[in-house]
Amino acid sequence: MGNYNRSNLKSFFICLMAISTILPLQAQDISKDLVLALTFDEGGGQAVADRSGQGNNAKIDGKTGWIDGKIGGGFQFDGKTWVIAPHIPFNERDFTVQFWVKSGLISDQEVIFSQYEKNSKNLSLHLRLYNTGKVRLGYYGNDLDSENGLVEKNKWHNLTFWVDDSKKSRRIYVDGEKVAEGVSDGGYMGTKGETIIGGWDRIDKGLDKAYQVYMGAVDEVRVWSRTLEENEILESMETEMPINAKGKVTTLWSRIKKGGHIF
Repeated sequence: MGNYNRSNLKSFFICLMAISTILPLQAQDISKDLVLALTFDEGGGQAVADRSGQGNNAKIDGKTGWIDGKIGGGFQFDGKTWVIAPHIPFNERDFTVQFWVKSGLISDQEVIFSQYEKNSKNLSLHLRLYNTGKVRLGYYGNDLDSENGLVEKNKWHNLTFWVDDSKKSRRIYVDGEKVAEGVSDGGYMGTKGETIIGGWDRIDKGLDKAYQVYMGAVDEVRVWSRTLEENEILESMETEMPINAKGKVTTLWSRIKKGGHIF
């Protein structure tokens, strides 16, 4: 083997050792305190697996709408279907909720993600989208709104909802950019209710399906029981779940074998 090839091989193994050390640490960071990860990669059936490892598997109540999503598969909501996951505790604690949406902005307001205990202040969590392109993080009577025009019709957008309960601070991010921030009038207090994607289970309305239903596409629904750093929000937007550090190293090796560059 020539000196050039030996030098290349030595450089490759040094880089491979460094990357194999770094990547697992990155994966551990972004998956830390992850309690729900619905990838919608099943492509069929009535079940949606929770990839967080916490067992919060969801079921489809209504017509299945499997589509190509933002990352892998996705799900199209028709206004008559919800995806239902078990209750996830949000009360009196920090949390971050993130997902991708592509909406036709059809109705005045549509709830994408919710929990409902009752019609009382701070007892109903609802993350919603308006046909004006405005986004809301709501607790019922205690809401944080973005400006209009941030979500465009029929275009994929990433929405992230960030809550620091100890400081009663809330934020909304659109495509990784902070677009709203405020101090809430009390924290979220609800302790009951299933976790619903596609509507708001307002049982007081006497409806067979959720209230203010969502009609559009959703992908990569993720929930953490902590506040994410802004760099983590951006990283999550580009990361598949579950994170596969080994796969990233394999991709790098494939590039090098084909004559690609490490840096």
